[in-house]
Amino acid sequence: MNTDYDVIIIGSGIGALTTASLLAKLGNKKVLVLERHFKIGGFTHTFRRKSVYEWDVGVHYVGGLAEGTMLRALFDAVTENGVKWQKMPEPFEKFVYPDFTFSVYGDKQKFLGDLKAQFPNESEALDRYFKDVEAFSQWFSKQFTIKALPAVFSKAAHFLHLTGDGHAEITTKEYMDKNFKDPKLKALLCSQWGDFGLSPIRSSFAIHSMIVTHYFDGGYFPIGSSAKIADSIIPIVENAGGFCEINHEVTEILLEGDKAVGVKVNFKKGKDIIEKEYRAPVIISDAGAYNTYFKLLPSKYSDPFKEPLKSLASGGATSITLYVGFKESPTKLGFKGENYWMFPSYDHDAIYDSRNQILDGKPPMVYLSFPSLKNPEAEAPTAEIITFADYGLFQKWKEEVWKKRGEDYEALKEKIADAMLGFVEERFPGFRSLVDFYELSTPLTNEHFTGHHEGNIYGLVCTPERFKQEWLGVRTPVENLYLTGADACSPGIAGAFMGGVASSAVVLGFSGTLRLMKEFLSGKSSKSV
Repeated sequence: MNTDYDVIIIGSGIGALTTASLLAKLGNKKVLVLERHFKIGGFTHTFRRKSVYEWDVGVHYVGGLAEGTMLRALFDAVTENGVKWQKMPEPFEKFVYPDFTFSVYGDKQKFLGDLKAQFPNESEALDRYFKDVEAFSQWFSKQFTIKALPAVFSKAAHFLHLTGDGHAEITTKEYMDKNFKDPKLKALLCSQWGDFGLSPIRSSFAIHSMIVTHYFDGGYFPIGSSAKIADSIIPIVENAGGFCEINHEVTEILLEGDKAVGVKVNFKKGKDIIEKEYRAPVIISDAGAYNTYFKLLPSKYSDPFKEPLKSLASGGATSITLYVGFKESPTKLGFKGENYWMFPSYDHDAIYDSRNQILDGKPPMVYLSFPSLKNPEAEAPTAEIITFADYGLFQKWKEEVWKKRGEDYEALKEKIADAMLGFVEERFPGFRSLVDFYELSTPLTNEHFTGHHEGNIYGLVCTPERFKQEWLGVRTPVENLYLTGADACSPGIAGAFMGGVASSAVVLGFSGTLRLMKEFLSGKSSKSV
């Protein structure tokens, strides 16, 4: 039993690493990070095949990172400037539909102007929409900030009715139907729904607004790959006396009364599994709300919100990713590093509902990204093709060993890979001829490496219901136990990162939060996100 740490963090995703860095830097805390995978970083880690092809498993682009923004200042503080960011080429995204393609530039006014030029009859509605997405995004930030404040301030804000002003109630579809007439424009504005994994009829307009405004200044990518994030933070943790352990799967949060005092761990050493215990006065979970409450704690702590938690944990689709290595650079076909959202129709809800037709060789939609073209230090040309499907399609192989799930599983993966390549080839002839290597990951891959419930990559689904849950945030009913990452804030790299900032602020207390604010304000200009 090891008691030589101030804080134990379960998991090593961006939320965990952000929390670990800030507690080490600002609180001089000895932090122990425990990761079940054999790599630190969660969805910010990378992997290689054939020695030269490298892919970022979760970082495809990040918004809000222009010099002088709050998010950039925070990232620089957390990594001690260890991550350099490359702005993506313009246009940074393209929305591809059957009869036209719309290019998105990292300039809010140009984005608005291009939309008005394409849909002049909706000009007034578009002006209102741009104001509304910013208002809803600011509303979400306010709710998030209130939950991260010391408890006395958070309760005061609730008492003064500063929360729950109705912004969480409306779905994206409801907003679109109320404000726009042109079905093509409605579809176009919803093109980035894959960034949070829910179609318009299901998603909260608040999360839609967060994503849209997040990319008003374009997209950014870490130079040298997303692995630089963990590479820069691990030394910060270690310099304060902490450590980041791999192959350590937390199986239980240890309690004394209603207070968290440690964790029980299965340590994988070769073929052996060794049980360990670690103790610390503060425990922080980046394992997600579902795993934390249903797998690591006694049921009594989740009983008051058990049903909404189950619903939010199981309501979203999860992803299938095809990792592609090229013989020649995809610039040969005109690609410059921009992302592509490709859809077979304008009905996103019908597309989402057809997601399981992937088994029939029909991907519902495809997201195409080129990590090598975004990263000037990439050794070989690569791409990632992503689509969505339900976990249930693969569940019968759940108990099989990774890489040894049998011929029928491999045959299914090959069928899906062929369909995804065909989808892209149909829109960009010659794409297949450039392919040298590919490998498919399924929801079982996500579940195996991250432990996320049903392989869900985004955490709790962002329906309107999610943003009405008072119990969801950094704090838990267990004393000295906190959440970090996406479920403490919102999905995506930036959302999980801010979950890490929030959990750090709560643990550091009021004076520590002031030090945190000073840390990033020292590197922030008058520009904000």
